[in-house]
Amino acid sequence: MEAGRELVRAHARGRFVLVPDGDVDGLSAGALAFRALERLGAEVVPVLPGKGEHVHMDALRARIVAAKPDALVVLDMGSRGEPILPGLSTLLVDHHAPTSGFPPGATVVSAFGHPPVASTSLLAWHLFREVADVRDSAWLGLLGAMADLGAAPLPDVVKGMMGGIPRTSLREAIVLLNAPRRSAAHDIAAAWEVLLRAREPADVAKGRVPGVDKLREVRAEVAAEVQRCARSRPYFAGNVVLLPFRSGARVHPLVAQRAAARFSDRIVIAANYDYLPGRVNFAMRSRAEPDLLRYLHGLGVPLTGDSGHGHPGATGGSMPFDDFERLLAAMGFKAPPRP
Repeated sequence: MEAGRELVRAHARGRFVLVPDGDVDGLSAGALAFRALERLGAEVVPVLPGKGEHVHMDALRARIVAAKPDALVVLDMGSRGEPILPGLSTLLVDHHAPTSGFPPGATVVSAFGHPPVASTSLLAWHLFREVADVRDSAWLGLLGAMADLGAAPLPDVVKGMMGGIPRTSLREAIVLLNAPRRSAAHDIAAAWEVLLRAREPADVAKGRVPGVDKLREVRAEVAAEVQRCARSRPYFAGNVVLLPFRSGARVHPLVAQRAAARFSDRIVIAANYDYLPGRVNFAMRSRAEPDLLRYLHGLGVPLTGDSGHGHPGATGGSMPFDDFERLLAAMGFKAPPRP
């Protein structure tokens, strides 16, 4: 924490590029960082990831370089043991299992391996409140924590942040802000702009700031797509059930979550063959297997692409078709059909 604060203070009058993940935890952490850095006197340029993008990808790194940063802040995007931009002061705030370690030279604030694992937004709240006055933004730390940890049971530190904030407002705001990243258009800028305008979760939940109507439209679009894909034919192998489908929307985590309740004694894989060209994007959930990361890494199959990290209770990834079918074969599927 203190090393992260020292990096921020060292560039307090400089130009920060901010790269948050597109989910509610990432965007909430990003909004907290944005407010803190601006109030500290820094210039802040947000660079939002596109569909399927990660900070280690060339296209996103090129946009970061084009913004001419003095320092880089990456929030909730996972971690790899590879440089992001060598020589650039980099602060990485995260809580996911590192894929292959941490980027060399980066200052890392990570909650992984320190149970109960805090969300990235909660880490950001504790980090940035010591460098700038963000007392009016504690709700952003709470919002991301609720999105990642759920309502019950909440860690005591999160319960202490609730104050008079209704959980109904938090839940509604989370669903609305998550909708753009799940849609085929992946317009997370719409959620980002609403979050920066809001001063409390009810501003989002009740549509008191511009842009919420668009979020509601996208939410309805995503809900319809989840309904359609959840009706996909299931395939079984041992204690694993596979639901393959095609969708331009990022609905595989929601389909997997729904199916995990239906197939409560199995590991569920929702596999989307049309989210990114030439790849299968998949999500794994289970009420029967407490550590999906251990299960996945224990199959003895190389996890190519952006796969095999996340949380013990929620993992998945993105693989070329052939690599994904090799993974399914290791699970016991003979010849799983492509939808």
